[in-house]
Amino acid sequence: MSASSAAVAADSPEVEARSLTIGAYLIAAAIAFFFVAFLFAFFYLRALNSNGRWAGTNGHHVSTTTGSGIAILACVLVSVVLVRLALVEVRGRARPMWWTLAGVGFLLGLAAVAIQCWQYTDMPFGTSEGGYASVYMGWTGFFTIVVFFAMVWLEIILATARRTRTASEPALASFWVVWATIGLVQIVAFILLYGVK
Repeated sequence: MSASSAAVAADSPEVEARSLTIGAYLIAAAIAFFFVAFLFAFFYLRALNSNGRWAGTNGHHVSTTTGSGIAILACVLVSVVLVRLALVEVRGRARPMWWTLAGVGFLLGLAAVAIQCWQYTDMPFGTSEGGYASVYMGWTGFFTIVVFFAMVWLEIILATARRTRTASEPALASFWVVWATIGLVQIVAFILLYGVK
């Protein structure tokens, strides 16, 4: 069998776009369901409040800095909006502004990761300080990992577009579905972890 006869036919652009869309919805659903576990843990442990240990142990009340939470929320939400605007630009005949918008969104996503990592260096509590501390550390830790890998995905989209000099609307649209879901998770996290406590 010759090498030319063994070549695999490429999918049509419509099939590839549909596959990317379905994959993005599956990833978004997986992320949402993963963080529902922390949502359940928050309400369950808060309601249970075993021996008054929800907010801390040994009379030590766990508190977080709201300023860094606001900064992370702002970075993620502005990044979601910028990626959406970049998608609108791509759909509008791939105007060159899309790359700048997506690039700034990428930098803001990395800033959210950096702020969370910086906050961990100055954290006055650990996971053993009660239910709230456990949920906080688990939720924000996994959220930071998810955001980091989302930014790797966005960087791949940007690098591919720069190399090929063409914007892939299906790739950016699929990324936006996942990134918008991550933004919704961050809104819920901010309300619960910094507001309700």
